[in-house]
This record gives sequence, structure tokens and C-alpha cells, in this order.
Amino acid sequence: MAFLPALFLAFVLGACTSPFDLAQERLRSEHQAGDFAAAAQTLDDPETISTFGDRSKLLWQLDRGGVALANNDSAKTVRTLEDAEKRIEAQRELTPAEQASQWILNDTVVPYVAQPYEDIYVNVFKMLAQLERGNLDGGATVEARRMANKSNLLRDQYLREVKALKEKSGAGYAQAERSGAAQRFATPTGGEFIESPLGTFLSAITFMKVGDREFQRVAGRRLLQAMETQPKLFPDVNPQAFSNLSDLEPGAGNVLLVAMTGCGPYLVAKREGPIAVFSFPVYFELPEMRLRGSAVSAVRIEVQDSSGTIRDGGSLQLVENLGSVAAENFRRQFPLIYQRTMARYLVKAGATVGASEVVAQTQNDSGTQWMIRSLGGLIGLAVLGATERADLRSWEFLPAKAFVGLLTLSPGSHRVRLIYLDSGGRPFTESPWREVAIPDGPVANQLTTIVETMAK
Repeated sequence: MAFLPALFLAFVLGACTSPFDLAQERLRSEHQAGDFAAAAQTLDDPETISTFGDRSKLLWQLDRGGVALANNDSAKTVRTLEDAEKRIEAQRELTPAEQASQWILNDTVVPYVAQPYEDIYVNVFKMLAQLERGNLDGGATVEARRMANKSNLLRDQYLREVKALKEKSGAGYAQAERSGAAQRFATPTGGEFIESPLGTFLSAITFMKVGDREFQRVAGRRLLQAMETQPKLFPDVNPQAFSNLSDLEPGAGNVLLVAMTGCGPYLVAKREGPIAVFSFPVYFELPEMRLRGSAVSAVRIEVQDSSGTIRDGGSLQLVENLGSVAAENFRRQFPLIYQRTMARYLVKAGATVGASEVVAQTQNDSGTQWMIRSLGGLIGLAVLGATERADLRSWEFLPAKAFVGLLTLSPGSHRVRLIYLDSGGRPFTESPWREVAIPDGPVANQLTTIVETMAK
């Protein structure tokens, strides 16, 4: 009976929904409703900022930057994501003390470290914001170069994580290997990393407009190579639509349109097990990525001139399914998460449940043995359930799809809007009209960028 209060407390701790979880649920609801104005208010609320705290400050910056981009606040997008990138660069890996806490408790007790795909999208979003501001040379070009350079950095980081895992797992992971559980999620990657096709396309257009034709050709080739070597990530993308990207002339268009639709993936807790520890089956939580996607299958352009005449401006091309890219990057990182979680859990379960076995073996009465072993095991498992939680933190305000296109408009005032089509080719929503003023002069020297975000 003396054990029951501890058992009850552990159960309560494990069952409670934290203020952070509630804040995440609210933001997720606002994202799915496409209410980016409300999301901005939620994120700017001092209570929300306090809930994220310093440990998840990076996550707050990522979400706030994504919301700012959706609200076409390019200045705040750049400013907030600049701060996020500085924080990412300052801590790409955990300190020894933080690693110790992670291995003793769980992955949620340490500062949030950006996933590789999130690290890349920081530069993609900043590139979009710089293009919206008309800041190409020294703005968008900087983000394009940073994005390209990160691939090698992230590859090296992945290989260091693999090495650290082998060193820290020790006997706990060896036991998991013998059970065959470790091999279930084994994913040979060689440290490969998937770049953002949207970012690569934007890089090519940016370098084309600033006159750096060699960098334009490199970006164009890299995009096609990614589509050719990893076709599963681009099931609905037509590579032929980008086949001439390397050779496009600067006069190919003076308006760049980007439509980002739907909601990107998020993480939920998934129960894993049982794995036998002594005579008890043990379970643990792992993060699982859920895809939400987008109802949009195509996007048309409409242009209205100063006389009020509306004409068809063509269609945008799907360049990236952000959900697929995020899911593939998560799949490649998941073996590290799984193995670390399992090794940590086995150590803790062995200590708590094993203690009850040792005590039971010192008793003479078989009924007492059973009682002590059962209560001790249950209490140990309850405590583990309260402390061993999957880390479900991720960048909420990422879209699901990205469509792009170039348009050539004559000098003067125009209005442009996007028509979103469903899988049957039927229009089901549209963006607001956007005013576009095209100055006199060569098209090659001009680029007006319109970015629209739609959560459906």
C-alpha cells in the first residue's frame, strides 16, 4: 500500500497534457484553418513565449518566421529567421551536460535542435522574403549560397551522431540488436541529405537575374539530378518543366510567382514494444511523422490590366512536395532517435524493474515474492511512463506543396491573382488580387516576386 501514492503520482504525471502541448495544438489548429493573423497573435502573446521558454526558443523563432512569411511581412520574416539561424549555428549539437540529461531523462528536456530539413528551409524562407523585398544581390544570393553550403555541414553532423550513438549505447543497444529490434529501423544513408527543390529553383532564378550564369547552371543541374535520382520524392513533379532552367535567359520573365499550399507534417507519439526486461514487458514512446498534405493539384494565374480586362496568365508548376522531403529526411534521422530512445529506456527499465526482481529473490514466502515483484515492476514502469516521453517538437508552419512560375508583364499597372484547382481540375478558391507595377526598361533587369500561402 505504501507504494500506491508513488504509483498514482507517476500515472498523473504521465497522463497530464503540458502547457507546451496545448500551445502546439492551438497553433496547429490555426495553421490548418489558414488563420495566420490569429497565429501571429498567439505566438506574440507573452504567455506563449513563456511557454516555449529558452529550451524551445528556436522553435518559436521558426514558427514566427513562417507565420510572418504567410502574412507577407518580409521584413519580420528575415529578422526572425536571422535570429533562428544564429541560434542554429550556435548549437547544432548538444553540450555534454545536455547530452547527459537527454540520456538520463528523455529528448524533451534539452534545447530544441533543428532537424536538417528545417535548417535548410530557414534559408529557403529567407530567400523568398528577400525576393519579395526585391533584394537579390547581397540578399537572396547570400541565402542561396548558405543553403548550398549547409549540405556538407549536415552530412558531417549526421556521421558524428552515428559515432556518438555507438559509443553511448553500449550494452543496452547490443541487447536490442540481439532481439532484432534495432534492425527494424536500420536505414543506410551514408550521410546523404536531401536539399529543398524549391530552394534550388529559387537559387537558379536569383543567380540568373544577377548575371551569375555559372551558379545558375549549377543550381539547375542539381535540381534535375535530384529529381532523376530520387523519383519517389517527386511523384507529381514534371522534371521536363525545369529542363531548361540552367539555360534560361535573364529576360525569360519579370514576375516570379510562388504558391505554397497545405500544411506540412507534424509529429505524434507512437507506443513501441513490448521488449522483455527480466519478467516484465516494457514499452516506450517514439515520434511518428504525420503528413497532412494539400488539396491543391494545380494553380492558374489570372492577370488584370489597367482597363479591367482579365486574361489567363498560364499555370504554375509543382516544384516540391515539402511533406515528402521532410518525411524522407525524418526517415533518415529516425534510426538515431530510435536507437538512443531504446538504449536509454532499457537502462532505466533494467534499473527500476530489475531492483524489484532482486528484492523478491531475497524473500522466502512465494506470495511475498510475487507481490513485491509485481508492485515494484508496476511502479518502475509507471515512473518510466512519466519520464520517458517522445520529443514531438517540430516546425509547425511549413506548407505541404510549393508551385512556381515566371510571368512576363508589360510596363504599367497590373493586378495578379492565383486560382487553386482540386484534383478534378475544378477551381475551389483563389488568392486576393495583388497590385504589380512594372517599370519601363529591359525585362532582364527586373524581377517582382509574389508569394502566396494557402493552408488548404
